[in-house]
Amino acid sequence: MKLLPFVLLVCFNAYVSAQTVDWKKLEQLRPDKVLTDPAAPPVKVLLLGSFHFGYPNLDQHKTDSTHMMDVLSDQRQREIRQLLDVLTVFKPTRIYVEQHSQAFVDSLYNAYLAGQHQLRRNEIDQLAFRLSKELQLPKVYAADASSFANEQYRKSPIIDSVRRDQQPVDTLRDNIMGQRYTRFYDEGDAAEVQNTILESFLLMADDEVLRRMHGAYLTSGFNTVGNGGPDLLAMWWYSRNLRIFNNILKTRPTVNDRIIVLFGNGHIPILKHCFSASPEFEVVELRELVRKAGVR
Repeated sequence: MKLLPFVLLVCFNAYVSAQTVDWKKLEQLRPDKVLTDPAAPPVKVLLLGSFHFGYPNLDQHKTDSTHMMDVLSDQRQREIRQLLDVLTVFKPTRIYVEQHSQAFVDSLYNAYLAGQHQLRRNEIDQLAFRLSKELQLPKVYAADASSFANEQYRKSPIIDSVRRDQQPVDTLRDNIMGQRYTRFYDEGDAAEVQNTILESFLLMADDEVLRRMHGAYLTSGFNTVGNGGPDLLAMWWYSRNLRIFNNILKTRPTVNDRIIVLFGNGHIPILKHCFSASPEFEVVELRELVRKAGVR
C-alpha cells in the first residue's frame, strides 16, 4: 500500500509531461486574423524618431553644448545623405512631421521647391523636405497636436484640481530615478556625437531604448498619493500623442500609401503602440530598411 502514492505520482508526472501545445492550431485559430482584409493590405508606416537637429532645448532635458553637432558640416551632410538613401528604399508617399500648422509647412515646402527657401538645421528641413522633393511628393503633412491639458489649462478647474493632487508617494524615489534619467539622456547625447546620423537613428529606434525612454514619464511626478500624477500624464502626454495619431488618420492614408512619421523620439513609444495595435497599419523597422539598402 505504501507504493500507491508513489505510483500515482509517477503516473501523474507522465501524464503531465505527455501534454503538448499545438502551436500550429493556435496560429490557425488566431481571432485577430478577421481584422485584416487580404484585398486591402495594411498601410506600411516607418516611425522615424529623431533628436532635434537645431537643439531648440524646449524640452525638459536640455542638451549640453558639448554634445551638440553641426548638421550642416560637410561630414554630417554626408551622413544625412546616407540616411536619406536608406529612407528612399522605403519609397514613402507621405511624410508627417512635428508641426501644428499645415499652412506654415506648405509655405516653406513650396518655397523650397521654388528655390526660395534655404534649408535650416532642423530635422524637418534636412530630412522631410529633402526626401519629399527628391521623391516629387506634392506636400509634407503637419500632424502635431496640443494636449487636452494645455488647452484647458486656463479654462477648466479640473486641471487645477489635478495639479493640487500631485503629492508624491516617495520623493526619494523620484529624485533617484530623476538622476538616473538625467544620466540616461546625457549618455544618449554623448553617443550621438560619436555616432553617424544613421547609427544614432538606429539606436533611437531600438525597442529597449524606446521602452526605457517612455519610462521617464512614469517616474518623477507620476507616482502620487492621489490620482493626480496618472491623470495629468493622461491629459497631457497621452492626450497629445493620441491626437497626433488621430491627425494622421484624418488624412485618410490609402492602401497604396507608405508613410513616414518624423517626430521627436519621445513621441515614438506611444505612437508605435497605436500603429502596431491598429489593423490598418504595419510598422516597418529602420533596421529592415538598412539591410535592404545594403548598408554594412
